[in-house]
Amino acid sequence: MKASLLGLLFLNLSLAGFAQPNLPKASSGYVDAMGGRLYYEECGSGSALVLLHDGLLHSVVWDDMWPSLCSKYHVVRYDRRGYGKSQIAKASFSPEDDLLRVMERGNMKRATLVGCSSGTALATDFAIAHPERVQALFLIGPVVHGMRSSDYFLLRGNAASAPLARDDVRAAAENWSKDPFEVSGDRPQARKKIFETLVANPQNFKVPGQFEMRPSPPTVTRLVEVQPPTLLIVGEGDIADVHAFAGAMQAAVPVVRREVWKDDGHLIPLEKPLELVNRLQAFITIAERITIPVPTATLRRYEGLYSFGDATAKIALKGDHLVLQLGGDVDVPLFANSDSQFFVRTTGTEVQFESSAGIGVTAMLIHSPGASPIRCPRTSGPGARGSG
Repeated sequence: MKASLLGLLFLNLSLAGFAQPNLPKASSGYVDAMGGRLYYEECGSGSALVLLHDGLLHSVVWDDMWPSLCSKYHVVRYDRRGYGKSQIAKASFSPEDDLLRVMERGNMKRATLVGCSSGTALATDFAIAHPERVQALFLIGPVVHGMRSSDYFLLRGNAASAPLARDDVRAAAENWSKDPFEVSGDRPQARKKIFETLVANPQNFKVPGQFEMRPSPPTVTRLVEVQPPTLLIVGEGDIADVHAFAGAMQAAVPVVRREVWKDDGHLIPLEKPLELVNRLQAFITIAERITIPVPTATLRRYEGLYSFGDATAKIALKGDHLVLQLGGDVDVPLFANSDSQFFVRTTGTEVQFESSAGIGVTAMLIHSPGASPIRCPRTSGPGARGSG
């Protein structure tokens, strides 16, 4: 029963059938930022999204998601310094400042940041530096700055890029296109995209990392400061380092959900672009839900133990909000719709408390999308049966 409850709380809210619209009209240009010029593209209207690419390709990694996102949202994507059409860095610069300049150019006061690979590290750093500018984080194949990579991770990358020492870009591009972690299984179109992009953009191999200023203290020591609702998506076949990065974030970030996608690798935007669009749309809908403040005295009324079959769930007060605890699993923060109804920010699961006049809180009801409500009687606390 414990596994069933976790499944309900962490239900994957995908919206099937998101149609691929015609290619939307987009504007493009350059943003001046700290002595460099960044190429960007912008389209659509509605909720603001910024797409942050990985450290191998550039903003073209989002090509297959771009039309669908532009049909519903105000979207910006850009090439980070040295990638694609953006100028190479020749002096120290702040990636967070670059992102801020791009958002200002798009008149985005607050946005959901959608990152892939090293783009997730930038999104996380930015959420710590500018929390008021971030609505939510949607992170694919997450990376955490300040967390050491394994020797295998480094050796694998060096081996794939070794042909560059003799200026053989095509061989290096072929190595990366055949990498089993970047793309999982037999996906010829995704592998072709990697190869053709790198051959056409050899500068992507030569981005000078020594000029990039990293946060201090390291981000890995500050993950608890990441306040926006955060969804982590990791391909089942991705390299172990990325699973470790995701685990570190899941353990530390207050409002976080981790999903492992079966049969996928690192560059899921190339593998399952429309599935990502569906998941992102569902996540944004929940992330933008309005919450209300509830007095601490009211929240304390709900603290206690609740029965769920042969398992016991605990409602506790943590700071200014309730959390649901089940065994040794991570706390699940609850956000208020009303004085007695709450929801899980990353999935939309509802938790409603029942009260009886003169007795107090007697049970909680768990409503998960697409499932029947589950009633969990209170076993300790005011109003609990046998509590005296």
